[in-house]
Amino acid sequence: MFTAFLVSAASCTADPTTLTTAPTMTTTEPTSTLPPSTTSTATSLDFTQIPVTAYATNNLMKLAAVNGISGWVDGTTGTIAVDELIQYEAYRGVGAALTYSAAWVINQSPQRDEIIEYIFGEDGMRVQLVRLTVGASDFTTATMGHYTYNDTVGNVADSDLSEFSIEKDRIIIDILKDALEINPDLVFIAAPWSAPAWMKTNRSLYGGSLSPSYYGLYSQYLIKYLDAYAAEGIDIDYLSVQNEPYYGPGDYPGMTWTVDTTKIFIRDFLGPDLEMVGNDAKIMIWDHNTVDGSGNLIDFPVRVLRSDETAAYVDAIGVHCYSGDEIDMRNYLDYLYENNPEVEVFMTECTAVTTYTNLEQNMEWSVRRMYIEAYNRHAVGTTYWNLALDALGATHLGGCGNCTGLVSVLSSSFRLEADGYVTAHFARYVNVGARRIHTDSSNANILAVGYLDGAGKITLVLWNDGAGRVASILWRGKKVTVPLPANALVSVNWTIPTSE
Repeated sequence: MFTAFLVSAASCTADPTTLTTAPTMTTTEPTSTLPPSTTSTATSLDFTQIPVTAYATNNLMKLAAVNGISGWVDGTTGTIAVDELIQYEAYRGVGAALTYSAAWVINQSPQRDEIIEYIFGEDGMRVQLVRLTVGASDFTTATMGHYTYNDTVGNVADSDLSEFSIEKDRIIIDILKDALEINPDLVFIAAPWSAPAWMKTNRSLYGGSLSPSYYGLYSQYLIKYLDAYAAEGIDIDYLSVQNEPYYGPGDYPGMTWTVDTTKIFIRDFLGPDLEMVGNDAKIMIWDHNTVDGSGNLIDFPVRVLRSDETAAYVDAIGVHCYSGDEIDMRNYLDYLYENNPEVEVFMTECTAVTTYTNLEQNMEWSVRRMYIEAYNRHAVGTTYWNLALDALGATHLGGCGNCTGLVSVLSSSFRLEADGYVTAHFARYVNVGARRIHTDSSNANILAVGYLDGAGKITLVLWNDGAGRVASILWRGKKVTVPLPANALVSVNWTIPTSE
Protein backbone atom coordinates (compact mmCIF):
# COMPACT_ATOMS: atom_id res chain seq x y z
CA MET A 1 0.00 0.00 0.00
CA PHE A 2 1.21 3.47 -0.86
CA THR A 3 0.19 5.34 2.28
CA ALA A 4 -2.35 5.67 5.01
CA PHE A 5 -4.55 8.77 4.86
CA LEU A 6 -2.80 10.19 7.94
CA VAL A 7 0.97 10.06 7.60
CA SER A 8 3.50 10.10 10.42
CA ALA A 9 7.25 10.27 9.97
CA ALA A 10 7.51 6.53 10.45
CA SER A 11 5.01 5.69 7.70
CA CYS A 12 6.40 7.65 4.75
CA THR A 13 8.21 4.77 3.08
CA ALA A 14 6.21 2.81 0.56
CA ASP A 15 6.65 -0.86 -0.25
CA PRO A 16 9.25 -0.78 -3.06
CA THR A 17 7.53 -3.67 -4.82
CA THR A 18 4.50 -1.52 -5.63
CA LEU A 19 6.25 0.86 -7.99
CA THR A 20 8.40 0.38 -11.05
CA THR A 21 9.92 3.59 -12.35
CA ALA A 22 11.01 3.77 -15.98
CA PRO A 23 13.25 6.35 -17.70
CA THR A 24 11.44 9.17 -19.46
CA MET A 25 11.27 9.48 -23.23
CA THR A 26 13.68 11.86 -24.89
CA THR A 27 11.52 12.74 -27.87
CA THR A 28 8.97 15.53 -27.68
CA GLU A 29 7.46 15.34 -31.17
CA PRO A 30 4.10 13.64 -31.86
CA THR A 31 4.42 10.11 -33.19
CA SER A 32 0.83 9.36 -34.17
CA THR A 33 0.75 7.84 -37.64
CA LEU A 34 -2.33 5.62 -37.56
CA PRO A 35 -6.03 6.46 -37.81
CA PRO A 36 -8.13 5.88 -34.66
CA SER A 37 -9.76 2.82 -36.24
CA THR A 38 -6.45 0.96 -36.45
CA THR A 39 -5.79 -1.62 -33.72
CA SER A 40 -2.33 -3.03 -33.14
CA THR A 41 -1.81 -6.78 -32.81
CA ALA A 42 1.17 -8.94 -31.93
CA THR A 43 1.60 -12.69 -31.92
CA SER A 44 5.22 -12.77 -30.75
CA LEU A 45 4.56 -11.62 -27.19
CA ASP A 46 4.51 -14.08 -24.31
CA PHE A 47 1.57 -12.64 -22.41
CA THR A 48 2.29 -14.86 -19.41
CA GLN A 49 5.34 -12.63 -18.91
CA ILE A 50 3.30 -9.39 -18.89
CA PRO A 51 1.85 -8.98 -15.39
CA VAL A 52 -0.74 -6.28 -14.79
CA THR A 53 -0.87 -4.30 -11.55
CA ALA A 54 -3.43 -1.77 -10.37
CA TYR A 55 -3.89 0.64 -7.46
CA ALA A 56 -7.15 2.26 -6.36
CA THR A 57 -8.35 5.13 -4.20
CA ASN A 58 -11.83 5.76 -2.81
CA ASN A 59 -13.25 6.39 0.66
CA LEU A 60 -12.09 2.95 1.83
CA MET A 61 -8.91 2.44 -0.19
CA LYS A 62 -5.93 4.78 -0.31
CA LEU A 63 -3.72 3.92 -3.30
CA ALA A 64 -4.09 0.29 -2.30
CA ALA A 65 -3.28 -2.65 -4.56
CA VAL A 66 -6.23 -4.08 -6.49
CA ASN A 67 -6.62 -7.83 -6.14
CA GLY A 68 -8.34 -10.27 -8.47
CA ILE A 69 -6.75 -9.17 -11.78
CA SER A 70 -6.98 -11.96 -14.34
CA GLY A 71 -4.32 -13.15 -16.74
CA TRP A 72 -4.38 -12.23 -20.43
CA VAL A 73 -6.76 -14.25 -22.61
CA ASP A 74 -7.83 -14.04 -26.25
CA GLY A 75 -10.46 -11.40 -26.85
CA THR A 76 -11.96 -9.13 -29.46
CA THR A 77 -14.20 -6.99 -27.26
CA GLY A 78 -13.52 -5.17 -24.03
CA THR A 79 -14.65 -2.34 -21.81
CA ILE A 80 -11.53 -0.32 -22.62
CA ALA A 81 -9.65 -0.68 -25.90
CA VAL A 82 -6.00 0.40 -25.90
CA ASP A 83 -3.76 1.04 -28.90
CA GLU A 84 -0.30 2.34 -28.06
CA LEU A 85 0.59 2.83 -31.74
CA ILE A 86 -1.73 5.83 -31.85
CA GLN A 87 0.11 8.50 -29.89
CA TYR A 88 -0.57 12.12 -29.04
CA GLU A 89 1.11 14.84 -26.99
CA ALA A 90 3.76 14.25 -24.35
CA TYR A 91 2.88 14.33 -20.66
CA ARG A 92 4.66 17.15 -18.77
CA GLY A 93 3.78 16.20 -15.20
CA VAL A 94 1.48 17.04 -12.31
CA GLY A 95 1.90 18.84 -9.01
CA ALA A 96 0.94 22.12 -7.37
CA ALA A 97 2.21 25.57 -6.40
CA LEU A 98 4.88 26.08 -3.77
CA THR A 99 3.48 29.38 -2.54
CA TYR A 100 5.06 31.27 0.35
CA SER A 101 2.33 29.82 2.63
CA ALA A 102 3.01 26.29 1.43
CA ALA A 103 6.73 26.73 2.02
CA TRP A 104 6.10 28.27 5.44
CA VAL A 105 3.88 25.46 6.76
CA ILE A 106 6.38 22.87 5.53
CA ASN A 107 9.32 24.75 6.97
CA GLN A 108 7.65 25.19 10.39
CA SER A 109 6.92 21.48 10.72
CA PRO A 110 9.22 19.31 12.86
CA GLN A 111 8.84 16.83 9.98
CA ARG A 112 10.02 19.29 7.33
CA ASP A 113 12.47 16.91 5.65
CA GLU A 114 10.06 13.97 5.76
CA ILE A 115 7.33 16.06 4.12
CA ILE A 116 9.65 17.17 1.31
CA GLU A 117 10.79 13.58 0.74
CA TYR A 118 7.18 12.41 0.79
CA ILE A 119 6.05 15.00 -1.76
CA PHE A 120 8.91 14.61 -4.22
CA GLY A 121 10.44 11.20 -3.53
CA GLU A 122 10.12 7.92 -5.44
CA ASP A 123 8.47 6.24 -2.46
CA GLY A 124 6.00 9.08 -1.94
CA MET A 125 3.86 11.21 -4.23
CA ARG A 126 6.68 11.80 -6.73
CA VAL A 127 5.41 15.29 -7.70
CA GLN A 128 6.89 16.29 -11.07
CA LEU A 129 5.60 19.80 -11.80
CA VAL A 130 5.85 22.86 -9.52
CA ARG A 131 4.20 26.24 -10.03
CA LEU A 132 5.82 29.30 -8.44
CA THR A 133 4.48 32.76 -7.74
CA VAL A 134 6.67 35.62 -8.98
CA GLY A 135 6.34 37.70 -5.83
CA ALA A 136 3.56 37.20 -3.32
CA SER A 137 0.03 35.95 -3.95
CA ASP A 138 -2.76 35.72 -1.38
CA PHE A 139 -0.91 32.73 0.06
CA THR A 140 1.68 34.46 2.18
CA THR A 141 1.85 35.04 5.93
CA ALA A 142 0.81 38.19 7.75
CA THR A 143 4.38 38.56 8.99
CA MET A 144 5.88 38.46 5.50
CA GLY A 145 3.05 40.43 3.90
CA HIS A 146 2.49 41.04 0.20
CA TYR A 147 5.62 41.80 -1.79
CA THR A 148 7.37 41.93 -5.12
CA TYR A 149 11.13 41.75 -5.68
CA ASN A 150 11.54 45.48 -6.17
CA ASP A 151 9.38 47.31 -3.65
CA THR A 152 10.65 50.78 -2.79
CA VAL A 153 9.96 53.26 -0.01
CA GLY A 154 7.32 55.71 -1.14
CA ASN A 155 6.97 53.88 -4.49
CA VAL A 156 10.01 55.70 -5.84
CA ALA A 157 10.92 54.39 -9.28
CA ASP A 158 14.03 52.20 -9.41
CA SER A 159 14.92 52.66 -13.06
CA ASP A 160 17.96 50.36 -12.99
CA LEU A 161 16.32 47.74 -10.71
CA SER A 162 19.20 48.16 -8.29
CA GLU A 163 17.03 47.15 -5.33
CA PHE A 164 15.83 43.92 -6.95
CA SER A 165 16.13 40.91 -4.62
CA ILE A 166 14.50 37.48 -4.34
CA GLU A 167 15.62 37.11 -0.71
CA LYS A 168 12.01 37.15 0.55
CA ASP A 169 11.60 33.83 -1.27
CA ARG A 170 14.40 32.23 0.74
CA ILE A 171 12.32 29.49 2.40
CA ILE A 172 10.78 28.67 -1.00
CA ILE A 173 14.23 28.47 -2.59
CA ASP A 174 15.63 26.29 0.18
CA ILE A 175 12.76 23.81 -0.15
CA LEU A 176 13.16 23.75 -3.94
CA LYS A 177 16.86 22.99 -3.57
CA ASP A 178 16.01 20.04 -1.34
CA ALA A 179 13.34 18.93 -3.81
CA LEU A 180 15.82 19.07 -6.68
CA GLU A 181 18.20 16.88 -4.71
CA ILE A 182 15.41 14.31 -4.65
CA ASN A 183 14.27 14.85 -8.26
CA PRO A 184 16.64 16.88 -10.46
CA ASP A 185 14.12 16.73 -13.34
CA LEU A 186 11.39 18.85 -11.76
CA VAL A 187 9.57 21.11 -14.22
CA PHE A 188 8.81 24.69 -13.08
CA ILE A 189 6.08 27.12 -14.11
CA ALA A 190 6.34 30.68 -12.74
CA ALA A 191 3.52 33.23 -12.77
CA PRO A 192 3.57 36.86 -11.55
CA TRP A 193 0.70 38.29 -9.52
CA SER A 194 1.76 41.95 -9.71
CA ALA A 195 4.53 44.19 -10.92
CA PRO A 196 6.09 46.49 -8.29
CA ALA A 197 3.54 49.15 -7.35
CA TRP A 198 5.65 51.99 -8.79
CA MET A 199 5.37 50.42 -12.26
CA LYS A 200 1.55 50.37 -12.21
CA THR A 201 -1.20 52.77 -13.22
CA ASN A 202 -2.66 52.91 -9.71
CA ARG A 203 0.71 52.68 -7.90
CA SER A 204 -0.59 49.77 -5.80
CA LEU A 205 0.01 46.03 -5.65
CA TYR A 206 -3.78 45.57 -5.71
CA GLY A 207 -5.65 45.87 -9.01
CA GLY A 208 -4.54 48.32 -11.67
CA SER A 209 -2.41 47.48 -14.68
CA LEU A 210 1.16 47.90 -15.88
CA SER A 211 1.99 51.42 -17.09
CA PRO A 212 2.97 51.26 -20.78
CA SER A 213 6.06 53.34 -20.01
CA TYR A 214 7.33 50.44 -17.88
CA TYR A 215 6.81 47.58 -20.33
CA GLY A 216 10.52 47.40 -21.11
CA LEU A 217 11.65 47.61 -17.48
CA TYR A 218 9.08 45.06 -16.35
CA SER A 219 10.36 42.66 -18.99
CA GLN A 220 13.84 43.12 -17.51
CA TYR A 221 12.38 42.57 -14.02
CA LEU A 222 10.98 39.19 -15.09
CA ILE A 223 14.28 38.22 -16.68
CA LYS A 224 16.12 39.21 -13.49
CA TYR A 225 13.78 36.83 -11.66
CA LEU A 226 14.64 34.01 -14.06
CA ASP A 227 18.35 34.75 -13.73
CA ALA A 228 18.22 35.00 -9.94
CA TYR A 229 16.45 31.65 -9.61
CA ALA A 230 18.84 30.08 -12.12
CA ALA A 231 21.74 31.30 -9.97
CA GLU A 232 20.18 29.28 -7.12
CA GLY A 233 20.10 26.20 -9.36
CA ILE A 234 16.39 26.50 -10.20
CA ASP A 235 15.72 26.80 -13.93
CA ILE A 236 12.24 28.03 -14.81
CA ASP A 237 10.78 26.10 -17.76
CA TYR A 238 7.61 28.15 -18.35
CA LEU A 239 7.02 31.84 -17.58
CA SER A 240 3.42 33.01 -17.49
CA VAL A 241 2.81 36.63 -18.41
CA GLN A 242 0.20 37.04 -15.66
CA ASN A 243 -1.89 35.04 -13.24
CA GLU A 244 -5.58 35.74 -13.97
CA PRO A 245 -5.21 38.82 -16.19
CA TYR A 246 -8.94 39.55 -16.15
CA TYR A 247 -9.09 39.86 -12.36
CA GLY A 248 -7.71 42.70 -10.23
CA PRO A 249 -8.21 41.62 -6.59
CA GLY A 250 -8.54 44.21 -3.85
CA ASP A 251 -7.00 42.24 -0.97
CA TYR A 252 -3.99 40.56 -2.53
CA PRO A 253 -1.59 41.38 -5.39
CA GLY A 254 -2.84 41.30 -8.96
CA MET A 255 -3.09 43.34 -12.13
CA THR A 256 -5.11 43.24 -15.31
CA TRP A 257 -4.13 42.86 -18.95
CA THR A 258 -6.12 43.17 -22.16
CA VAL A 259 -5.66 41.17 -25.34
CA ASP A 260 -3.92 44.13 -26.97
CA THR A 261 -1.57 44.95 -24.09
CA THR A 262 -0.61 41.27 -23.83
CA LYS A 263 0.19 41.11 -27.52
CA ILE A 264 2.30 44.27 -27.36
CA PHE A 265 4.19 43.24 -24.22
CA ILE A 266 5.11 39.81 -25.60
CA ARG A 267 5.77 40.93 -29.19
CA ASP A 268 7.84 44.03 -28.48
CA PHE A 269 9.40 43.35 -25.09
CA LEU A 270 9.35 40.01 -23.29
CA GLY A 271 9.73 37.74 -26.34
CA PRO A 272 12.63 39.63 -27.95
CA ASP A 273 14.28 40.24 -24.56
CA LEU A 274 14.30 36.54 -23.66
CA GLU A 275 15.66 35.74 -27.10
CA MET A 276 18.36 38.41 -26.80
CA VAL A 277 19.71 37.06 -23.51
CA GLY A 278 19.43 33.45 -24.64
CA ASN A 279 16.96 32.41 -21.96
CA ASP A 280 14.87 29.48 -23.19
CA ALA A 281 11.98 29.81 -20.73
CA LYS A 282 8.73 29.24 -22.63
CA ILE A 283 6.11 31.97 -22.51
CA MET A 284 2.66 31.05 -21.22
CA ILE A 285 -0.48 33.16 -21.66
CA TRP A 286 -3.95 33.41 -20.15
CA ASP A 287 -3.60 31.43 -16.88
CA HIS A 288 -7.27 32.06 -16.14
CA ASN A 289 -10.79 30.62 -16.41
CA THR A 290 -12.84 29.11 -19.20
CA VAL A 291 -16.08 31.11 -19.35
CA ASP A 292 -17.29 34.55 -18.32
CA GLY A 293 -20.23 35.36 -16.05
CA SER A 294 -22.68 34.74 -18.89
CA GLY A 295 -21.24 31.34 -19.70
CA ASN A 296 -19.45 32.44 -22.87
CA LEU A 297 -16.09 30.91 -23.73
CA ILE A 298 -13.34 33.47 -23.11
CA ASP A 299 -11.41 34.00 -26.34
CA PHE A 300 -8.44 35.89 -24.84
CA PRO A 301 -5.72 33.34 -25.67
CA VAL A 302 -7.03 32.64 -29.16
CA ARG A 303 -7.17 36.36 -29.94
CA VAL A 304 -3.64 36.90 -28.62
CA LEU A 305 -2.37 34.10 -30.84
CA ARG A 306 -4.00 35.56 -33.94
CA SER A 307 -1.07 37.96 -33.96
CA ASP A 308 1.62 36.00 -35.77
CA GLU A 309 4.33 38.26 -34.35
CA THR A 310 3.18 37.52 -30.79
CA ALA A 311 2.41 33.85 -31.42
CA ALA A 312 6.02 33.33 -32.52
CA TYR A 313 7.06 33.75 -28.87
CA VAL A 314 4.21 31.86 -27.14
CA ASP A 315 4.49 28.17 -26.29
CA ALA A 316 1.76 27.48 -23.75
CA ILE A 317 -1.69 28.39 -22.44
CA GLY A 318 -2.72 28.04 -18.79
CA VAL A 319 -6.30 27.22 -17.75
CA HIS A 320 -7.99 27.55 -14.34
CA CYS A 321 -11.11 25.77 -13.11
CA TYR A 322 -12.99 28.50 -11.24
CA SER A 323 -15.79 29.22 -13.69
CA GLY A 324 -18.27 27.07 -15.59
CA ASP A 325 -18.89 23.35 -15.30
CA GLU A 326 -17.23 20.27 -16.71
CA ILE A 327 -18.97 20.71 -20.07
CA ASP A 328 -17.62 24.25 -20.31
CA MET A 329 -14.14 22.91 -19.55
CA ARG A 330 -14.36 20.27 -22.27
CA ASN A 331 -15.67 22.80 -24.76
CA TYR A 332 -12.95 25.29 -23.87
CA LEU A 333 -10.12 22.81 -24.27
CA ASP A 334 -11.56 21.66 -27.60
CA TYR A 335 -11.76 25.32 -28.65
CA LEU A 336 -8.15 26.00 -27.72
CA TYR A 337 -6.89 22.93 -29.55
CA GLU A 338 -8.94 23.58 -32.68
CA ASN A 339 -7.52 27.08 -32.95
CA ASN A 340 -3.92 26.49 -31.80
CA PRO A 341 -3.01 22.77 -31.82
CA GLU A 342 0.70 23.61 -31.72
CA VAL A 343 0.48 25.35 -28.32
CA GLU A 344 0.73 23.28 -25.12
CA VAL A 345 -2.13 23.60 -22.64
CA PHE A 346 -1.57 23.23 -18.91
CA MET A 347 -4.26 23.10 -16.25
CA THR A 348 -2.50 25.57 -13.98
CA GLU A 349 -4.81 26.18 -11.03
CA CYS A 350 -7.70 24.64 -9.13
CA THR A 351 -8.30 23.74 -5.51
CA ALA A 352 -10.57 21.79 -3.25
CA VAL A 353 -11.86 23.61 -0.16
CA THR A 354 -12.42 22.57 3.43
CA THR A 355 -16.21 22.90 2.99
CA TYR A 356 -16.29 19.67 1.02
CA THR A 357 -14.80 16.65 2.78
CA ASN A 358 -15.97 13.66 0.74
CA LEU A 359 -12.88 12.17 -0.86
CA GLU A 360 -14.71 10.51 -3.75
CA GLN A 361 -16.69 13.61 -4.75
CA ASN A 362 -13.59 15.80 -4.62
CA MET A 363 -11.65 13.32 -6.75
CA GLU A 364 -14.44 13.20 -9.32
CA TRP A 365 -14.37 17.01 -9.60
CA SER A 366 -10.66 16.82 -10.35
CA VAL A 367 -10.68 14.02 -12.89
CA ARG A 368 -13.57 15.55 -14.85
CA ARG A 369 -12.07 19.05 -15.07
CA MET A 370 -8.33 18.98 -14.48
CA TYR A 371 -7.06 15.51 -15.30
CA ILE A 372 -8.59 12.65 -17.35
CA GLU A 373 -11.10 14.67 -19.34
CA ALA A 374 -8.59 17.49 -19.80
CA TYR A 375 -5.82 15.17 -20.99
CA ASN A 376 -8.13 13.54 -23.50
CA ARG A 377 -8.54 17.05 -24.91
CA HIS A 378 -4.78 17.55 -25.29
CA ALA A 379 -3.82 19.14 -21.95
CA VAL A 380 -0.28 18.10 -21.00
CA GLY A 381 -0.08 18.64 -17.24
CA THR A 382 -1.77 19.94 -14.10
CA THR A 383 -0.77 22.10 -11.16
CA TYR A 384 -3.26 22.44 -8.35
CA TRP A 385 -3.05 25.48 -6.08
CA ASN A 386 -1.10 25.02 -2.84
CA LEU A 387 1.31 22.12 -2.52
CA ALA A 388 0.81 22.08 1.24
CA LEU A 389 -1.28 24.03 3.79
CA ASP A 390 -2.43 23.80 7.36
CA ALA A 391 -5.55 21.69 7.79
CA LEU A 392 -7.92 24.69 7.84
CA GLY A 393 -6.33 26.60 4.97
CA ALA A 394 -5.82 29.48 7.37
CA THR A 395 -2.29 30.49 6.37
CA HIS A 396 -3.05 33.21 3.87
CA LEU A 397 -3.36 36.99 3.56
CA GLY A 398 -6.49 37.87 1.58
CA GLY A 399 -8.08 35.70 -1.07
CA CYS A 400 -9.14 32.13 -0.34
CA GLY A 401 -9.90 31.40 3.30
CA ASN A 402 -10.70 27.70 3.03
CA CYS A 403 -8.41 26.24 0.37
CA THR A 404 -6.75 22.88 0.91
CA GLY A 405 -3.31 21.78 -0.23
CA LEU A 406 -2.27 18.49 -1.76
CA VAL A 407 -0.90 17.81 1.71
CA SER A 408 -2.21 19.10 5.03
CA VAL A 409 0.51 19.71 7.61
CA LEU A 410 -0.66 19.03 11.16
CA SER A 411 1.15 19.59 14.46
CA SER A 412 2.76 16.15 14.58
CA SER A 413 1.85 14.53 11.26
CA PHE A 414 0.73 15.24 7.72
CA ARG A 415 -1.86 13.75 5.40
CA LEU A 416 -2.85 13.63 1.76
CA GLU A 417 -6.00 15.49 0.75
CA ALA A 418 -8.26 14.62 -2.19
CA ASP A 419 -6.26 16.69 -4.67
CA GLY A 420 -3.14 14.94 -3.45
CA TYR A 421 -4.52 11.49 -4.12
CA VAL A 422 -5.49 12.39 -7.69
CA THR A 423 -2.08 13.99 -8.23
CA ALA A 424 -0.32 10.90 -6.87
CA HIS A 425 -2.20 8.56 -9.21
CA PHE A 426 -0.58 10.37 -12.13
CA ALA A 427 2.76 11.47 -10.67
CA ARG A 428 3.53 8.10 -9.13
CA TYR A 429 2.73 5.97 -12.17
CA VAL A 430 3.13 8.13 -15.30
CA ASN A 431 6.62 9.30 -16.24
CA VAL A 432 7.25 12.79 -17.63
CA GLY A 433 7.73 12.49 -21.38
CA ALA A 434 5.32 9.57 -21.77
CA ARG A 435 2.99 9.84 -24.74
CA ARG A 436 -0.76 9.80 -24.40
CA ILE A 437 -2.10 6.82 -26.34
CA HIS A 438 -5.45 5.91 -27.81
CA THR A 439 -7.99 4.57 -25.31
CA ASP A 440 -11.68 3.97 -25.93
CA SER A 441 -14.09 3.25 -23.08
CA SER A 442 -17.39 1.64 -24.06
CA ASN A 443 -18.87 2.34 -20.61
CA ALA A 444 -19.94 5.93 -19.98
CA ASN A 445 -19.31 5.42 -16.26
CA ILE A 446 -15.61 4.72 -16.82
CA LEU A 447 -13.33 7.59 -17.82
CA ALA A 448 -9.96 6.50 -19.17
CA VAL A 449 -6.67 8.02 -20.27
CA GLY A 450 -3.54 6.08 -21.19
CA TYR A 451 0.21 6.69 -21.58
CA LEU A 452 3.25 4.88 -22.97
CA ASP A 453 6.73 5.78 -21.76
CA GLY A 454 10.16 5.20 -23.29
CA ALA A 455 10.71 1.98 -21.34
CA GLY A 456 7.53 0.44 -22.74
CA LYS A 457 5.38 0.89 -19.63
CA ILE A 458 1.70 1.45 -20.35
CA THR A 459 -0.31 3.22 -17.66
CA LEU A 460 -4.07 3.68 -17.71
CA VAL A 461 -5.72 5.99 -15.20
CA LEU A 462 -9.43 5.21 -14.83
CA TRP A 463 -12.28 6.83 -12.97
CA ASN A 464 -15.10 4.43 -12.10
CA ASP A 465 -18.20 6.53 -11.52
CA GLY A 466 -20.67 4.51 -9.47
CA ALA A 467 -20.92 0.92 -8.33
CA GLY A 468 -18.01 -1.47 -8.30
CA ARG A 469 -17.57 -3.39 -11.55
CA VAL A 470 -15.09 -5.49 -13.46
CA ALA A 471 -13.57 -3.86 -16.55
CA SER A 472 -11.95 -5.79 -19.36
CA ILE A 473 -8.99 -4.12 -21.06
CA LEU A 474 -8.43 -5.09 -24.70
CA TRP A 475 -4.89 -4.80 -26.04
CA ARG A 476 -3.19 -6.47 -29.01
CA GLY A 477 -5.91 -9.08 -29.43
CA LYS A 478 -5.82 -10.07 -25.76
CA LYS A 479 -7.79 -8.89 -22.78
CA VAL A 480 -7.34 -8.76 -19.04
CA THR A 481 -10.05 -8.10 -16.43
CA VAL A 482 -9.48 -5.63 -13.60
CA PRO A 483 -11.89 -5.11 -10.68
CA LEU A 484 -12.77 -1.42 -10.26
CA PRO A 485 -13.94 -0.51 -6.75
CA ALA A 486 -16.94 1.79 -6.41
CA ASN A 487 -16.34 5.50 -7.01
CA ALA A 488 -12.62 4.89 -7.34
CA LEU A 489 -9.66 6.29 -9.20
CA VAL A 490 -7.61 3.36 -10.49
CA SER A 491 -4.13 3.27 -12.06
CA VAL A 492 -3.40 0.17 -14.16
CA ASN A 493 0.14 -0.69 -15.36
CA TRP A 494 1.93 -3.21 -17.53
CA THR A 495 5.18 -3.18 -19.51
CA ILE A 496 5.84 -4.35 -23.05
CA PRO A 497 8.80 -6.77 -22.94
CA THR A 498 11.98 -5.30 -24.39
CA SER A 499 12.57 -8.45 -26.42
CA GLU A 500 9.62 -7.67 -28.69
